[in-house]
Amino acid sequence: MDLIPGDTKAGFSRTFEVVRFGQGVAILPVLDQERVVLIRQLRPAVGAMILEIPAGKIEEGEDVFGAASRELQEEVGISGATLTSMTSIWTTPGFCDEVIHLVLARGGVLGEASPEEDEWIEERVILTWSDVRRYIFEGKIRDSKTLVALSWGLLFHGMGS
Repeated sequence: MDLIPGDTKAGFSRTFEVVRFGQGVAILPVLDQERVVLIRQLRPAVGAMILEIPAGKIEEGEDVFGAASRELQEEVGISGATLTSMTSIWTTPGFCDEVIHLVLARGGVLGEASPEEDEWIEERVILTWSDVRRYIFEGKIRDSKTLVALSWGLLFHGMGS
């Protein structure tokens, strides 16, 4: 965490606390035109197992697609998907500099996942786009990166239409 001095509009000075996180990648795995894969993962900060897309930090020496391919295999068990960049988002710009690059993964081979030791992934969940819409409206999907990626898929990639 950094303490950053800054000037306000009124000419007063104050200090801001900023968490330096770096960059991550989050992947929207789409098996075919009708099915999407999410994971149910423990998130201790919110005290819940939540539905989300696979994601992780970009490791030193990795590019976005390399990290996306690695995370997709580790967390979901998909290999050989076609990867396409969707957009990049700031997750919580009020206090953190984290950037997450959202990647669309189409197709691939669904095999066994191999999560890292510190990841608590309960299950992989395959949903239709109709299920996705219902889950969003029912508040079953609340993770911001997941909501942005699903919306991006629906709006700009013609998914679930």
